[in-house]
Amino acid sequence: MKSGCNEAFVVETSTTRAASDAVTVRSGEIAGAVEASLLRPLARGEHVRAWSLTAESQRSAIVWTHEARGGPAEALPPLARAWLSQWRRRLEGRSDGRGARWWTLFRTEAARSDRPRVVWGDIGRTPRAVVLRAGDRTVPLNTCYVIRAPSEDDAHALAALVNSPLAAAWLNAIAEPARGGYHRYLGWTGARLPVPTDWPRARALLAPLGHDGAAGRPPSDERLVQVACEAYGIDRQIVTALLAWNAG
Repeated sequence: MKSGCNEAFVVETSTTRAASDAVTVRSGEIAGAVEASLLRPLARGEHVRAWSLTAESQRSAIVWTHEARGGPAEALPPLARAWLSQWRRRLEGRSDGRGARWWTLFRTEAARSDRPRVVWGDIGRTPRAVVLRAGDRTVPLNTCYVIRAPSEDDAHALAALVNSPLAAAWLNAIAEPARGGYHRYLGWTGARLPVPTDWPRARALLAPLGHDGAAGRPPSDERLVQVACEAYGIDRQIVTALLAWNAG
């Protein structure tokens, strides 16, 4: 998801209510209030850890100006309109917003919560993925990549695969390098992670590990490698050198 002006849309929330239906918010030095119904949790790439989001993500929110069916709302309630109006000139000048309402957000497909989503951060030493369950209103920003899964088992199986040392070794071999030993796990990078040919079998093996990780019982790296190899139908010895290269 892209806003084109994070100062306007991305806010820190307070536990203090401005009113029964409004929340006190802050962006930098600017404070105000926005209707609670227009605030949704958000996830930045740096918020994503293997299996979960950091506590920091719980203190951030996005002013969500779109309707349930996806398009921008026809009108904004008064508090949200007053809040965003402080940046109206910048919002009207966004290159992506020509011809759209000035409060429009862009690339909102990843924010749809009707299906489970697998989210990974764009930069890290290793890939790390978290599952957002269907109905979770969290909005991943454009420092995240998102796959919408057919079911929770599919989502948890894919997250277990991405969080495994085997996937880390494979992706680190092809990912664009960043400073300090970090890598960029872009969309094209994730798309080149092989998926086991017999996905129903792989899903049955991997999904329990993903469910455990999401429940706060993360499987060991050794267990992840063992099950990933079984899911691919390969002998562990085949990938020993690749794993050793990535660990060293």
